[in-house]
Amino acid sequence: MANMSEYERAGGTESRGARPSGLIDSQGRSIDYVRISITDRCNFRCAHCMPYEGLPFIPHTKILSYEDIFFLVGILASLGIVHYKITGGEPLCRKGAMGFIRDLAAFPGVGDVSLTTNGSFAGKYLEKLAAAGVGAVNFSCNAFSPEAFGRMTRSGIRPAAIRENMEKAAALGLRVKINTVPIRDHNEAELLPLASFALERGYHIRFIELMPIGSGQKLRGMPLSEVQGMLEREFGPLCAVERRTGNGPAVMHTVKGYPGLVGFIAALSGRFCSQCNRVRLTSTGFLKTCLCHDAGVDLKEALARHATEMELRQLIVAAANSKPDGHTFFFSESAEGRFFMNAVGG
Repeated sequence: MANMSEYERAGGTESRGARPSGLIDSQGRSIDYVRISITDRCNFRCAHCMPYEGLPFIPHTKILSYEDIFFLVGILASLGIVHYKITGGEPLCRKGAMGFIRDLAAFPGVGDVSLTTNGSFAGKYLEKLAAAGVGAVNFSCNAFSPEAFGRMTRSGIRPAAIRENMEKAAALGLRVKINTVPIRDHNEAELLPLASFALERGYHIRFIELMPIGSGQKLRGMPLSEVQGMLEREFGPLCAVERRTGNGPAVMHTVKGYPGLVGFIAALSGRFCSQCNRVRLTSTGFLKTCLCHDAGVDLKEALARHATEMELRQLIVAAANSKPDGHTFFFSESAEGRFFMNAVGG
């Protein structure tokens, strides 16, 4: 990897010295959060994400280099983007990922950095992530029993190893968040054990509605109201948290007698588009302004034709300004483009 001075030279002086001006879209939403996918590759084949046989992965020549990502981060930071989530695929599959995350956490203008991972490779990187100042690690985990875990991930990984990595991360001072997608006929029986594990240890567990994207179109999600009912029957009433606990849309709840928190991300039934504060930078350099729609701008193409920093800045501002009012998952069978989630980041 190039060192920081090379990244700073790549980003120019304008983005490094400018005060964040704020990125406001046409609906008045303040965009301050970007999810950066650094690879579409993953060692899992989760039932709601990819087909069992896998997918043709994007050639390395079409993936943004780390240098190009840092060039764009400099511009994004100057526009007021302060929250950065590293995603994939499985981001730790990519060579040099740890060095990239370390340098991103120290990059001028970057406020906080977190990581979403399936947890299978995390063990050997957790100490470095904590030392780099990464604030939180989100573990995507839909089951703990070996049978259900194997059926859902189709990976051959032991779920006990994922639990151990969660506990190691917490011991190192990293905030542990568990992302769980309730899926009918797949993991109903897993939801309470996952919640109990998180609540007892002071972690955050967030239940996320299944999105009709890629392989998820063939499955049936569970209404989060049903999940909440299951939790309250087991643990008692959930009390909504007034304070903000993260950068995303999760509505968090406390449970009396437990140090952990339970959250719900109800993209379909709760449709929080009016408060959306995020954009996604895909591994191929497309700045995607809405998960459902094709709206956005191809920044890799602009970089390839040697667009200036000012031109890139204008492209980003224009894309943000054209961010759709909201998703249309209610009105169509799938997202535009019929993509798979590993291609854009979770």
